[in-house]
Amino acid sequence: MNGGMKVNLEQLKYVVEVAKAQSLSAASAHLHVTQSAISQSVQRLEQELHMTLFERSRSGTVPTPAGKAFIAKALDILQQMDELRLMYTEPDLMTGELSVAAFPSVMPHLIRTVAQMKQEHPLLSISIEEKGSMEIIRDIRSNKTQLGFIVIYDKELRSLGGLHFRPMHATRLMVAVNHQSELAKLNRISPAQLKAYPLALYRDGFIEDFVEEFTYQHGPLSILFSTNNAEAITTVLSGNIAATIGHDFSFYHHPLWKAGQLKLIELNVTEQPKMQIGFVQSESRELAVAAERFMQQCIHAMEAEQIQAR
Repeated sequence: MNGGMKVNLEQLKYVVEVAKAQSLSAASAHLHVTQSAISQSVQRLEQELHMTLFERSRSGTVPTPAGKAFIAKALDILQQMDELRLMYTEPDLMTGELSVAAFPSVMPHLIRTVAQMKQEHPLLSISIEEKGSMEIIRDIRSNKTQLGFIVIYDKELRSLGGLHFRPMHATRLMVAVNHQSELAKLNRISPAQLKAYPLALYRDGFIEDFVEEFTYQHGPLSILFSTNNAEAITTVLSGNIAATIGHDFSFYHHPLWKAGQLKLIELNVTEQPKMQIGFVQSESRELAVAAERFMQQCIHAMEAEQIQAR
């Protein structure tokens, strides 16, 4: 790199957010900064680096191979800054209990974060569960869970009174199929094509809402089964027995996606309600520092993997 180059934390935050959202407009909305300010900042950084960080097209703003490497380093720097901040707020050795719940597919990240936290704070007791988003919100309200990783409709964010929500990025529902499926040839799937193919669905309020609205507009789907067992969904996908519907974010962390055995297909239906993925916790929570520490470490791991996987 040029020895006279100046890169600031604001620029790093911008490029990371654009990479996460794959959209300048979405990054602008998440950061509450004008799109032109983000665009100009990214362009200045690219000029300083003498490299192209993003490929820009009508379909989105996607990191280049060189951009992915730079963004991975940027994520490391931002996490280190978070850790410096937490050094002056957290006790030397945390104790007590921390309960965490998340919707399916991010459990590997939770496990790795638990292992890291236990190394740093061996007297801290941590429990993790896999549940649907609405159940997680209910558990946090009743003090059964302290930190949750959820999906929520934008229109319902105001209903989280008494809870603090930290958004990561927007999400949408997509169809996932085995890469050998006849549907894998498609980039978008019509209602008629979706109705003709067997589906195994995770028992999730957002998916149930989609099925209800789809049935009202287009007729019933061919549902093989619904379940709250994520492994059952993985089994039918790996065996090319059925397709499934889920949040795009969750598939980016799925082992079959990482192995190149999944194809994600856009739903060619009426515009979906806007949804956000992020962490939620009680505003009057105990062990706020432990929850914050866990959240920061988990976010870093998930964002780094998500950017590299796309």
